[in-house]
Amino acid sequence: VFTRYGKCYTFNAGGEGRTPLITTKGGMGNGLELMLDIQQDEYLPVWGETDETSFEAGVKVQIHSQDEPSFIDQLGFGVAPGFQTFVSCQEQRLIYLPPPWGDCKVTPMDSDFFDSYSITACRIDCETRYLVDNCNCRMVHMPGDAPYCTPELYKECADPALDFLVERDNDFCVCETPCNMTRYSKELSFVKIPSKASAKYLAKKYNKSEQYIKENILVLDIFFEALNYETIEQKKAYEVAGLLGDIGGQMGLFIGASILTILELFDYLYEVIKYKLCRCSDKKHNNNNDQGTVLSLDDVKCHVSNFH
Repeated sequence: VFTRYGKCYTFNAGGEGRTPLITTKGGMGNGLELMLDIQQDEYLPVWGETDETSFEAGVKVQIHSQDEPSFIDQLGFGVAPGFQTFVSCQEQRLIYLPPPWGDCKVTPMDSDFFDSYSITACRIDCETRYLVDNCNCRMVHMPGDAPYCTPELYKECADPALDFLVERDNDFCVCETPCNMTRYSKELSFVKIPSKASAKYLAKKYNKSEQYIKENILVLDIFFEALNYETIEQKKAYEVAGLLGDIGGQMGLFIGASILTILELFDYLYEVIKYKLCRCSDKKHNNNNDQGTVLSLDDVKCHVSNFH
């Protein structure tokens, strides 16, 4: 596959007539392990600085799904010579909400070059269209059938156009987040190679000097941490049904509380009136009983005096 860095290699890309390789367990030693010779002696000498000038030695690697094109110049990570690099991966499935709750893209991609939508595919498609429209050519890594840019066209038109896109990317290449996407989280660790015990063996095996082995050989070990995946899903913070339910519940609570308060007020007034009425009735009854007792004693006294 061609990229902005030139010719690169894709492992386990799938495609027509190619069955993707499957690992049966996770952990170190159950993935992809490569030993690479970067051949620094074959690097072109640096005579000046341009946008494409590279000062580093090593390789760049990108881990992506089969449905997503490579974008290694911006999304790749570096692997240095003289080290064995361990890359522990975990699959992540991201689910975003469409409008009005989110801003993910729900419509299919309108592209002549890619079948499925991704941010990477959108950016490559946009850069290709912009370059073809303005320079009538395309870079070697861009899809399509337009002629490749000559060195003169690249210097005079293509390179300034790509720089302009970088500066004004939001105005011309608006690439929304897809509603469903797969990415791979990575954890990198390193050990130095070769060891003192293996330097002579490797130098003899590959017919190179020990210094050459230290400056050019690297080992890359990529594996899944575990055969599972993590789902990150965007949820609606407040749905219409929940809003109506909360409003109904609050209204029911307040209306019920109001009716209960009114009934309790009537009950209180009833108890007060009842208490007052009962108290007045008891006073009258007691007064009547007291008057009846006095008359009876007077009558007794009268009868007693008359008797004497």
